[in-house]
Amino acid sequence: MNVTLPDNRLDIKAKIVYISIISICIISIILVVYAQFFEGRTVTTVGNLKGKSEAGYETLKSEFDELFTNSLQKTDEKYQNQKIDSTKDIIYTSYTSQENEESSYDIDVNIPYINIKNSTIMKYNEEIKSIFQNKAEEILNTQNKNSIYSVQYSSYIQDGILSLVIRANLKEGSNSQRVIIKTYNFSLDENKEVDLQHVLNLEKVEESYAQSKIDEEIKSEQKKAEDLKALGYTIYERDVNDEKYKMENVNEFYFHDGSIYIIFAYGNDKYTSEVDIAII
Repeated sequence: MNVTLPDNRLDIKAKIVYISIISICIISIILVVYAQFFEGRTVTTVGNLKGKSEAGYETLKSEFDELFTNSLQKTDEKYQNQKIDSTKDIIYTSYTSQENEESSYDIDVNIPYINIKNSTIMKYNEEIKSIFQNKAEEILNTQNKNSIYSVQYSSYIQDGILSLVIRANLKEGSNSQRVIIKTYNFSLDENKEVDLQHVLNLEKVEESYAQSKIDEEIKSEQKKAEDLKALGYTIYERDVNDEKYKMENVNEFYFHDGSIYIIFAYGNDKYTSEVDIAII
C-alpha cells in the first residue's frame, strides 16, 4: 500500500503570513508607545508638552494659582552639595511678614532666597530683594497709604533646571491694582542662566510650535477683551504683532512638571492686573 503524506506547504505559507501580520502589529504598537511617551509625551498625564487636549490645557491654566505654595515643590538630591547653607533647602523663604494696620496697610509676603553659591544667583537674590522685599519694608514704614500687598512664589527642579516664579499683588491708594511676576531659570548642571530656547530644546519643542501657542493665547484673550469692550468695560488692549510676543523677546517663563508656562505680566511696568499665560 502506498501512503501519501499530507502536503504541508500551504500550512507553512499560512504560518508565515500570520507571523508577519503579528510582527507588524507588535512593531506598530511599540512605535506608537514610543511616540507618545518619548516624542510628544501626549498620553494621559495633564501637563505634558505636545498635543494637550483643550480640557487639559484649560485645567492647567485654572490651576496656575495653586502652584504658589511658597516652597520648592520638587527637588533633586544630586544638587545638595551646591547649597550655601546645608541645613536649608535650595530655595527657602528668607523673609516673611503678615501684618495688618487698619486704614494703612495689609501685608502678606513670602520672599524666597536661592541657596546656591554662584555669581548669577547672587544677582537674582539681590533683584528679588530689591523688587519684592524692599516694597514690603517701604509700605510698613509708610502710614495712611491704604496699601494692600501680597507676595507668593513657586519653585521646581526638573531635568537639571531650577525654575522659580514670584508673583506680587499690589494695590496702593487710588492706583489700579498691579500684578507683578518675575521668573528665574538656572541650569544646575551647567551653573548658568538658561533662556526659553534652552528649555524648548531640552523638551524637544519646536520654536514654531511655541510661537503658535503664544499667538493663539494672545488672540483668544484679545477677543475676550473686545467682547467686554462692546459691553462698555475698560479693557487692556493686546496686539499679537507686538514684538514682546515674539519668542526671542520672552523673558518670563516657568518650567514645572513638564509644562512651560510663558507669562506676560503687564503689571510689571504698568498699573494693571492683566496676565496672559501660554502653556506648552
